Amino acid sequence: MLSSAPSSSGAPVELLANNGFKNGLEGWTAQGLAFLDGESIKILREGSLSQIVRRTDLSFYLEFSYNVRTELPSKKYFARSLVTFYMIDRQRIETRFTVLGQVHEELGDSGWKEIRLNLLQLFRDSVGDPGNYQLAALGVTVELGFTSPASPFAVAYFRDISLKRVNPVKILLVENGYRELPDRTELLVSVTNVGDIDASNLVVTLIPAPELFVVSRTTAFARPALDGGLSWQVSWMLAARSSGMHPVTIRASCDQAVAELSLGISVPGIAQITTTQTVTVTAEQTVDQFVVMSLQTAFFAMVAFLIVAIIIPLFRSRRGAEVVFRLRG
Repeated sequence: MLSSAPSSSGAPVELLANNGFKNGLEGWTAQGLAFLDGESIKILREGSLSQIVRRTDLSFYLEFSYNVRTELPSKKYFARSLVTFYMIDRQRIETRFTVLGQVHEELGDSGWKEIRLNLLQLFRDSVGDPGNYQLAALGVTVELGFTSPASPFAVAYFRDISLKRVNPVKILLVENGYRELPDRTELLVSVTNVGDIDASNLVVTLIPAPELFVVSRTTAFARPALDGGLSWQVSWMLAARSSGMHPVTIRASCDQAVAELSLGISVPGIAQITTTQTVTVTAEQTVDQFVVMSLQTAFFAMVAFLIVAIIIPLFRSRRGAEVVFRLRG
């Protein structure tokens, strides 16, 4: 019985380069009056900051988040976020859709506010079914704009800008092989959460065929969580009543997903080994009984010999001597 989890990177994947501005504005495109102010980007008038992400592992399961603070003197100013989806449709035609993330129009100093946008839901609400497209790239923009120039100038601050891939939990079960022993087989299975979200309350259970039984003490392994991208190896020791290929099913279930793996493994039977051991024990017992009986026979024969050869003549001689003594008296 084995249960182990090798270290690996997990959790949602950050897609933006230099998302904390530790390297200045490297990786970003700034337009207008947009410049770094400590750990924040400060935007005046029609300034903006944007970045385009191109990756082969993009999916629609994305979360765009940031913190924003505005100082707007009138309703003529606004701050907002924009998301651009660069798509390839079923006819392999490239297209793109730019959709509005969120608008910020509160007058005066708004204070810092955290914004989180589910881009899959945003696409569905603004464009339609994402199943008709392949996502080739994605662009995010934060900006300050106005409907008409006004004085004094407005200011918008953005910080902690993040774009994370948050693929849902998906459990992948893979046989890592099995190791045959003389009377049992060890089955090894790898359990991987190929999603980005943690799988919670994960249970992996072996369902053997009726002719199989588990030598190890448990058929199920459990753990509170399996992080995104992590693998977990489990194993069972199996024995069978008869040799051959036997079917087994491994079922993994958590709060977010379920997966199953069915396979056949070779398991040696234990009936032949048990019979050989029984015959050996019986033979040993027969030999022991023969030795004991032989010793008993020899003992009784010796006792009989002593009685015939010594005790009976001695008894007769003593009786004769006693008769002579009585006649002389």
